[in-house]
Parts: sequence; structure tokens; C-alpha cells
Amino acid sequence: MTGPRDWDKEMADIDRLMASDKPPPPAAAPNPAAVARSSPSAPTVARSESVQVTRKRDALAVWLKVVLGALGGAALLYWPYGKGCGPQLYLYLVGVTAVAAAGIWAMRGSWTHRRGLAHVVGLLVFLLGVGLAAAEILPRMGYTAVAQSWTCT
Repeated sequence: MTGPRDWDKEMADIDRLMASDKPPPPAAAPNPAAVARSSPSAPTVARSESVQVTRKRDALAVWLKVVLGALGGAALLYWPYGKGCGPQLYLYLVGVTAVAAAGIWAMRGSWTHRRGLAHVVGLLVFLLGVGLAAAEILPRMGYTAVAQSWTCT
């Protein structure tokens, strides 16, 4: 420590800076090497992991993920093959799982790059995948009044 502080003097300096129109002088950043020498447990580079620079390329990649998931969900709504039972049902469920995974993938990317609308659309894609899966799985588990089977007999 350098000694006791004169708080009246420091408050007078703050009042003077607040009264003037010019901004306060920038604070000098500590030298990482000096910080490391003074304290062995101090990190050498102070870095915030939550702050990330978003480039146009990253925003485009996020929207491509979102559009890919939305197109997959729209394609499953118009599934041209039978999905009542057997291998076609399993193939359909693989597609539904892929749509739900694409929704999670889009939500993760949009959260990382701070794209709110893309995150909402990714959430809707995920919910579409979960809804399509529930529409096929729940009747086969005896949850609905009309029971269906997994295999074709």
C-alpha cells in the first residue's frame, strides 16, 4: 500500500471532471508481464470469454443453419412415403431427429453470435421436430386412443 488516501481530494477531482465537458483521461491498462511478476497466481492475459466479435460470415453461417433446419422441417411435413410402420417409419424418425438436431445446432450458433431472430426460428424448428416425433411415437406407446404398432404385420 502507498498510504492512506485523501478522499476529499479525490472527490474534488471527480467533481471537477464531472463539471468539465471533456471526457476523463483513459485509464492506463496494466502491463500483463508486470501483473504476472507481482502475483504468480494472476493470469497473464485478461480475456473475457463471453465477448465475441461477430463477422458477416458468422451471421451468414447462423442463418444458413436456421434455413437448413426450416427446410428440413418443411420437407418432413410433406413426406411423400408411407410412415405407418416398418423401415419407412424408422427412416422418417431419423429425419425428424435430424430436424430437431438442426434446430439445436441453429440455436447454439445464434446464441453464440447474438442473433435473436435466428434463435427464435431455431427454437421453432426444434419444436417442430419434437412435435413431429411426438405425433408418431405417442400412438405407438399406447398414449392415444388409437394404438399403432412399430412393425408391419
